[in-house]
Amino acid sequence: MRKRLYVVLGDVVSSRRLVDRREFQNKLEKTCEEINKAYAEDIYAEFKILKGTDEIAGVLSDLSNIYKIVSTIEEQLYPNYMRFAVVLDHIDTALESRDAALMDGPAFHKASDIMNKLKKSKLMFDMSVSDKLIDTAISGQINLILLLKKNWSPKQRLIVGEYEKTKNQSKIAKKLGITQQAVSKILGRSMWKEIKTIEGKLNQILRSYSQRQHAGRMPDD
Repeated sequence: MRKRLYVVLGDVVSSRRLVDRREFQNKLEKTCEEINKAYAEDIYAEFKILKGTDEIAGVLSDLSNIYKIVSTIEEQLYPNYMRFAVVLDHIDTALESRDAALMDGPAFHKASDIMNKLKKSKLMFDMSVSDKLIDTAISGQINLILLLKKNWSPKQRLIVGEYEKTKNQSKIAKKLGITQQAVSKILGRSMWKEIKTIEGKLNQILRSYSQRQHAGRMPDD
């Protein structure tokens, strides 16, 4: 039995520099649990740690929420980062197990090759879904967003996070003991509004791609 599915590999950037590996592993396990619960409908094989604290893998049946998944993982693991490889291809080993650690096939081999190339670059994301236009468009936008966010200071992250919860600059200013003008300036320098616009368009592309895939899906073999 074989099936075309989306393999997602994640690799911790500079994992050798982790100060407390056990603490990080616990955080990563909790993050995987959160992803598996939040996006259960999209997941064929749950996300799990593969090699100690270095790698995770999961298998998706639908790609529409891949950016949300990647973004959630990055937010939960900060100040550490992960790079991601996503591939649509066949899985032909242990498919019925629904265990990413046991599965194998062209999709995993291709994802591993992409990950090795990513490790030699400063990019955070790459994918191959048999459509070069989609690969380029999605990878480019996700890399842009992740690299912009990677340059945020801890204060920028804090204020952006608070603003996404409350949408109220005055409340944030009062809570943090700063002026509303300071909050506004930090949000502006973070390019929060521009990033949200890009994220919205990116998620639209992903939904449209997934709808086309489901409408024209070919037999798995």
